Amino acid sequence: MLGSLGRRLAYNALVLVGVAFIVYGLVLLTSDPARALLPPPTPLETIESFRRAHGYDQPFPIQFALFLSRAVVGDFGASIRFGEPALGVVLERVPATLALALTGLAIAVLVSLPLGVAAAMRRGSWIDGVARGVVVVGSGVPNFVVAQVLILVVAVGLRALPVSGAGTPAHLILPGLVVGLSSAAGLVRILRSSLLEVFGRDYIRTAYAKGLSERAVVLRHALRNAAIPVVTFLAFDVAAILSGVVIVERVFAYPGMGLLAFQAVTNRDLPVIQAFVFVSALTIVTANLLLDVAYALLDPRIRVGAR
Repeated sequence: MLGSLGRRLAYNALVLVGVAFIVYGLVLLTSDPARALLPPPTPLETIESFRRAHGYDQPFPIQFALFLSRAVVGDFGASIRFGEPALGVVLERVPATLALALTGLAIAVLVSLPLGVAAAMRRGSWIDGVARGVVVVGSGVPNFVVAQVLILVVAVGLRALPVSGAGTPAHLILPGLVVGLSSAAGLVRILRSSLLEVFGRDYIRTAYAKGLSERAVVLRHALRNAAIPVVTFLAFDVAAILSGVVIVERVFAYPGMGLLAFQAVTNRDLPVIQAFVFVSALTIVTANLLLDVAYALLDPRIRVGAR
């Protein structure tokens, strides 16, 4: 297992190098990295000195090697807008985005787990119809539309929750609902189909033949064996959440990584954009590594990194 885990870590390191290559390409798209990374009023002499100091006058392989050596230690340069290290600016927003993401996942699990199990156990019933309705709405309606509806109904109409900002648990509810609904739709679909497949297995029929109750069969036998596709979805859903929070945080003016990334794109703050992409990629590969470990815990026959 340790050997497989080591190979997986090496694979993740290669992925991060690839991401670093793409991130560095963001600078090359500007045609003149030195001018793009410095504020507009910078004198020409300062631009030339910056270009030589950071190796932008060198061939591309040397430029990328220098960038990668700085990125490894978290040096993406100074933010054009804030005048502080770009990585530090991004990391300051990580707790807020993490709180929003965890709130959305908690809402998704609390909604999808009972609904998906009930839909699988009562296939064709009204509960199954509600579950399929949640899947259609959550998968088909864009996040920004759901966000606007919740703002108009809950925040403006009922005045029940704050519409923007952060600082209290109440500020997490509306954006968390928007993030959670999209995730819940996929979870309900995956859990329902996985349970329906498991319910047809011989060991489930054997459990019923032994006299176990329906609840015991589902909790002791069916859920664990149906959990691997669900865990897979949750791990890959991290990428969807990180891409979705950019819109959600913008709509709700929530001070997280997504709003910061939107503002960085608007202000052409390339160091912050680079740091944001790199931190997001690191989060995703870490989630996938945890997925491999969860696989091994759920089913010992599966080796870590053998996917």
